[in-house]
Amino acid sequence: MVNHNYTLQKQGYFETLNRISQELDRQGIEYALVGGAGVQARIANALSLVRRTDISNIPELEHLLRDTKDFDITSWASKEDFVKFFNVLQASNHPRLTVTPYRSGSNIVTLSGNKRREKPTEIYMNYQTGPEDFKGLDSKFYEECIDSAQPLQLWNGNEKCEVNVAKPEFLVSSKLTRYDPKDIFDIGNLLRVIWKNRGYVERFDYSLVKEILERNKKGELYSRLEEIRDQILKPDFSEEN
Repeated sequence: MVNHNYTLQKQGYFETLNRISQELDRQGIEYALVGGAGVQARIANALSLVRRTDISNIPELEHLLRDTKDFDITSWASKEDFVKFFNVLQASNHPRLTVTPYRSGSNIVTLSGNKRREKPTEIYMNYQTGPEDFKGLDSKFYEECIDSAQPLQLWNGNEKCEVNVAKPEFLVSSKLTRYDPKDIFDIGNLLRVIWKNRGYVERFDYSLVKEILERNKKGELYSRLEEIRDQILKPDFSEEN
């Protein structure tokens, strides 16, 4: 059983994402990184732009990035495409990378340590191949989540990772439908980083989240976002409106 949790500041987790994103691009698979890893990538990218440094040199990330054991991928590709993807990834020439089937829609990707005492990195790669994989969000959300995903460039030390990440509004909308403590943590830190670094990153479009929720008959969930926003941004947010 995989029982490890990581952030993108962990070299093994970062390198694993890099290997996965490279193979997705090589096979021409359109996708968006979502979930906790997507939030991590957004926060890390924003602060890297502001600080003009790689994520290993940003101490505050330790408190802003929530540990996770997953990479969640939303894609146009079919399940058969992902079977091929994992087979090719397993057969790649990377000597430290192995793939183990876990369950439908999820495989375990393991990167062995490159030093004698270094522990392996083990993550679940979960893939969503249709709107039914989201909790009550429609096909339009699914399509726009992928179509509007943006390529982000991340550096950890001397290693660069280019990955397509869902826009913040789609990350937040999806997390509001679950609203576990970890989702509240992710939403709060993402909103805080976007607000404090306005001018360097795009403004968060609250109206888009409201439209997504109302279209899916989940408009009552928007009050959750308002509560989080008011708690973490008050009184600063009042200056924007």
